[in-house]
Amino acid sequence: MNDIHPIEQPEPGVWTQVADAAEVSGQPRAGEPFALAVKANIAVRGFRRSAGCRGLDFGPQEADAPVVAALRDAGAVVVGITNMHELAFGITSNNAAFGPVRHPADPTRAAGGSSGGSAAAVARGDVPVAVGTDTGGSVTIPASLCGVVGFRPTTGRWPGAGLVGLSWTRDTPGLFARTVEEIQRLDDAIAPGIAGGNDASIDAGNDGGIPASGARLAIPAELVEELDRATATAFTAALDMWGNAVETVDLELGRVLDLTRTAEMPIVLWESHRLLADVAASALGLAPEEAFARLVESVASPDVRAVLEAELSHPVTAEEYARAQAEVARARTLYTELLAEEGVDGLVFPGTPAPAPLLGQDELVEHLGEQVPTFGLYTRNTGQGTMLGAPMLTLPAPVPEGGLPVGITLQGARFDDRTLLARGRRLEEALAR
Repeated sequence: MNDIHPIEQPEPGVWTQVADAAEVSGQPRAGEPFALAVKANIAVRGFRRSAGCRGLDFGPQEADAPVVAALRDAGAVVVGITNMHELAFGITSNNAAFGPVRHPADPTRAAGGSSGGSAAAVARGDVPVAVGTDTGGSVTIPASLCGVVGFRPTTGRWPGAGLVGLSWTRDTPGLFARTVEEIQRLDDAIAPGIAGGNDASIDAGNDGGIPASGARLAIPAELVEELDRATATAFTAALDMWGNAVETVDLELGRVLDLTRTAEMPIVLWESHRLLADVAASALGLAPEEAFARLVESVASPDVRAVLEAELSHPVTAEEYARAQAEVARARTLYTELLAEEGVDGLVFPGTPAPAPLLGQDELVEHLGEQVPTFGLYTRNTGQGTMLGAPMLTLPAPVPEGGLPVGITLQGARFDDRTLLARGRRLEEALAR
């Protein structure tokens, strides 16, 4: 791919910064070069890192985040920085500071978030691959809404340095691409030799010896309740197309969900306060708590500012955080035991309960005839997996012409990422027939 060029006419809202010709042509290329977009909360040498917030505009970065460095070594040419939900604290990417990320198929709708710009850039055909980050579903949700492949690796499996993050318990970089094969190749470059479960036995270039009879996957009852009609139809159609390639069983997550849902907000509010305070202190040259208060004042998006102001006025206590940490540990043990007891390879479910919301529906969205909280609806299916730290691969489901995209998410055992990717590649092929 020697025809890589800068993004000459960036779509407002999708990009926060694009490369000029010198930046594109002057980058080292160890492998076959390909254009790469990077989310605005990830450090890229020579580009500004803002996390979608004017108050954290650091100016040009001196060095790449490790995940970007690994992708450059694999041939990536960074062509620009993508927009996101401000500070990654939301799921619509309706950013008041840099503009909304509009859905590639319908500009009246949101692309999802918080990695909306990265997903949209791939869906629009601007780049074949883009990097995002995921705390509570920020790769899975926009991949599902925009109709691209999204991969959230096991938390801790990819390097997380160089990010403006929200949670050391949940955060991880992730990828958007056109195919699972592209993600397999790049996963091997980012995490070479990283093994766990069956991970070491899977070759990125084949199906890893997965039996022809296919996978045994559980459909969690709680994650297929009250789906939008178009989402339910697409999910059923995908299962039908997989046929004998997938054996499905019904499952209730029960206690696992109880634990993850209780712990979600204490974990992210405690950890985000400290992570953002440290980043703001470095950027502003102030003490962490003073810097955090100054950062809150600079936030332009009302929904994000409301969350941070609530954390300032009613901070999570050390006791609440300790209890949440214990709940996460118990949930991860229960999840591992549940997969083994049920004899399943993982879970399968719609990435989101509904297609893309209209722009401006940051607080409430109409779902099944009722007004419901937007954040709660769109993170309903992803929150548990991010708390578990599990790998999640989202595939576009076939939808009628003119219909909004629907994503099908496969969730595997922790650190069994390459098995998940190899299986996903086979199932992606079945959906394309």
